[in-house]
Amino acid sequence: MIAIVARSENGVIGLDGGLPWRCKGDLQFFKRTTMDRKIVVGRTTFEGLPPLKGREIFVLTRNPNARFEGAVAISDSADVPADAIICGGASVYDLMIPRCDQLLLTTIKKEVEGDTFFNPRWLDGFELEEVIEETEDYSIVSYRRSV
Repeated sequence: MIAIVARSENGVIGLDGGLPWRCKGDLQFFKRTTMDRKIVVGRTTFEGLPPLKGREIFVLTRNPNARFEGAVAISDSADVPADAIICGGASVYDLMIPRCDQLLLTTIKKEVEGDTFFNPRWLDGFELEEVIEETEDYSIVSYRRSV
């Protein structure tokens, strides 16, 4: 399983269920990485997403009766497909990153206001594998589970 996370320099990963920045390079990387794949998001993240064509979307929710247009509701993390890409938000990362073998991390090189933050513990057990892309505006790195 893979997790994909974008954060600002001051650790923000979200604001009001969405991203508090616009970074074309990161969006292109996200699209390339997730296209034709299964992705898992929480309800708030799902509600903040634009339409994502070409992906099978699973919404991890505490509500076993939840239904989402264009997505499959999952109320038990054990039912998350093993080949899925975990795409947030914070509570989904908290739950699922310990099961991931790889973490793809974009750092947006600016500080922004937000209400949801990157948890440094998400990197526990991971080692830097490679720098995928580096520009003056952002960097994208890959971490692999070390154990």
